[in-house]
Amino acid sequence: MRICSWNIQLGQRLDAVLDLVRRDAAFKALDVLALQEASVHDGVPDSAAIAGALGDEFQYFQATAQRRNGHEQANALIWRHGIVSEAPEPAVILLPGSAGIDVGPPENLLLRVVPPQTRMAIRAESESTRIYVAHLDVLGFTHKLEQFRTLLADMAGRPPVPLTLLAGDLNTFGPVRPHLWKRIADVATDAGLVNLTSSIQRTHWTGQKLDAIYASSHVPFSHRAWTLDARASDHLPVFADIEPKAA
Repeated sequence: MRICSWNIQLGQRLDAVLDLVRRDAAFKALDVLALQEASVHDGVPDSAAIAGALGDEFQYFQATAQRRNGHEQANALIWRHGIVSEAPEPAVILLPGSAGIDVGPPENLLLRVVPPQTRMAIRAESESTRIYVAHLDVLGFTHKLEQFRTLLADMAGRPPVPLTLLAGDLNTFGPVRPHLWKRIADVATDAGLVNLTSSIQRTHWTGQKLDAIYASSHVPFSHRAWTLDARASDHLPVFADIEPKAA
């Protein structure tokens, strides 16, 4: 299976996104596209336009988390027909803000200066596959960890499936410094998730690594991950291939 996670920056360069989707070979074998910061242009959801560019065999679901500067900011999932079930439609999972979470004084001050944004995730599933599209808040360590834990709790409360994928913009700002986000890495490992994108050095044009794709499987698997150096957004599209190992 091939999955791509991409924050498309409110579709500010949607034409460039669509051009890349149509012409780049990495998208030809795509099964799942997890979008963050999708929006709506000329009354058409960005995910609908991108699904159309991928081909008739793709379906989409888009859910708005908030409006920023008059624009919808949404998560979206695009999938090849048959990957996840058509009914019921994907679910929206609201992620907690900082209210009610015990954060330290420095983080509390930071969140007062830059208030937390509304964040959510999408969950889609079938008998064989479960997929989460996540977009965590921009600032804060503790409440961002709680947002990630909310997804893991949802995952633990669902019936088991052979393959689970969690992809998105986790806003783990900074270059590759695992110790900065060790708590997220630790809870992911405890939940049986493998970071498919640990080898990637950057996912943002500034050199920061904000995006990740995680997976868990009932069978051993091999994987590889890469990005495209495209300037259709401030984020790079992040790809991962996951294949079960031969017995």
